[in-house]
Amino acid sequence: MPAQHILLVEDDPDLLSLLTEILEDEGYRVSGAAQRQQARAALRKGDVDLLIADSVLRGGNGDDVAKAAARRGMPIIMMSGEPDRIARLSGGPLPFLQKPFRAAQLLRLIRRLLP
Repeated sequence: MPAQHILLVEDDPDLLSLLTEILEDEGYRVSGAAQRQQARAALRKGDVDLLIADSVLRGGNGDDVAKAAARRGMPIIMMSGEPDRIARLSGGPLPFLQKPFRAAQLLRLIRRLLP
């Protein structure tokens, strides 16, 4: 069985690298995107099982990427370092993590969403 594919959208290169390493160590296949355009292109390929996206990206936000993933019925985890943004997102149906978070929190959410 092929590894489950996670699209990770994060514009901080250090965090993108760290999270990619953590997820790959857990056996997931990870594609990283630092910009919305890259993320949307990866979604169009159609082989992504889960989207993890920062809600605030340089040059825009990750919310529209999440909406595109939701239209495909894909599970989504949003991340943000802005508490007020988290408060707005928490009213919605998407799981979210407030930065900084522990890797264990992220992995628990992933395991809940990807059986």
